[in-house]
Amino acid sequence: MTRPTMMFDTTEQVLIAVHGREPPSDEEWDSYMQAAGALPPTCTKTLVVTAGGGPNAKQRASINDFVSKNTLTVAICTDALLVRQIGTALSWFNPRVKAFRGNDLSAALRYLDVTGPEAALVHQKVAKMRLEIEGKTVRATR
Repeated sequence: MTRPTMMFDTTEQVLIAVHGREPPSDEEWDSYMQAAGALPPTCTKTLVVTAGGGPNAKQRASINDFVSKNTLTVAICTDALLVRQIGTALSWFNPRVKAFRGNDLSAALRYLDVTGPEAALVHQKVAKMRLEIEGKTVRATR
């Protein structure tokens, strides 16, 4: 079984996408875009955490089309220069896109105005997805 290069999940307010080092497959991206299109009205914030993988040109075109019709505030956490540049390009279409250092999840959540239990849940989901993408086992909590 191959490891995913991208995973996503949601909380009440946040669509969370976690990428590994490689770009997402078209199948992963299509699933993500379908989920984004089906978000409830309460979910208007997106957090992207990436080890370097990011959307290709075709995938970026689909996200640009999506944000032209939907209002989202987006925080991108990465240390990868190319992904930071992609974030800058996306901000030309959506001025509410902002990049943060790769491990500065707290600053990204402050930017998204996500606090308290929801912020804790986002941290938990990001950690779990990162482990799965890296191929490490996720321990069950008691």
